Amino acid sequence: MPNNKKQADKRKQKSLTQQQVADSFGETEESAGHLSYKNILLITLFALLACGLHSLLLYTPFNQYAYTSAFKVVVFLLCPAICFSVTNEGRFRDLFSVRGNKKNIKVALFFSIGVFVFILAAFIAINPLLDRLMIVGALSNVGITGENYFFALAYYILVNVALEEFFFRGFLFSTLYRMNVKRYAHIFSSLLFAVYHISVMREGVTLGLLILSTVGLIFVGLLFNEITRRCESVVGSYAVHMGASLAIGLIGAYYLYF
Repeated sequence: MPNNKKQADKRKQKSLTQQQVADSFGETEESAGHLSYKNILLITLFALLACGLHSLLLYTPFNQYAYTSAFKVVVFLLCPAICFSVTNEGRFRDLFSVRGNKKNIKVALFFSIGVFVFILAAFIAINPLLDRLMIVGALSNVGITGENYFFALAYYILVNVALEEFFFRGFLFSTLYRMNVKRYAHIFSSLLFAVYHISVMREGVTLGLLILSTVGLIFVGLLFNEITRRCESVVGSYAVHMGASLAIGLIGAYYLYF
């Protein structure tokens, strides 16, 4: 009898945990009536503020990778924390949760490998369209050289990717999705994700490639949103994002060292 009671308690706790995860992605009936236009506007403005401040820094004398990276960590963490304290639409610590749909997270892990291979294959195909000197020059302009590239790459993959998933999918998309503005959550978060990255990669690419990149980044944002929704966690989108970033990092190494 005691063992049966313990097993029942464990099943109940597991059910509660799964429900809490589902709640965070707006999959309960209670969330359907939860709609505050004021809070939606505040979340939108805080997201724009964080991305805008970081983008503005790129046009100052502090446009060096060390400065911009440190500043990005501050604003991408501080803005969600302040936003939640003002709107009460979520808890900051919940953004760090790694719970989710384990089956779909495993699928995302395998998908990340496919993304890694696809990007490298695409690079081989479009390499003639890229300007090596412009890319190397753009990296040099922000303080990234052959001497510190692998340190910057480690930060980019392990910290920067996690930070972006925390901000764009964990905070922005998931919070708006939970507030039952699901279409807006998908569209706005993916658009902001694309525009933010275009401001960062404005140098080293041609106009045609810039337009193509914008469209591609919007699609990538929508894809990451869907992965987050299915995995009920940012872990899946982080894995795929990391696979893509690793491939891009290897491409950067190719230009710097070969």
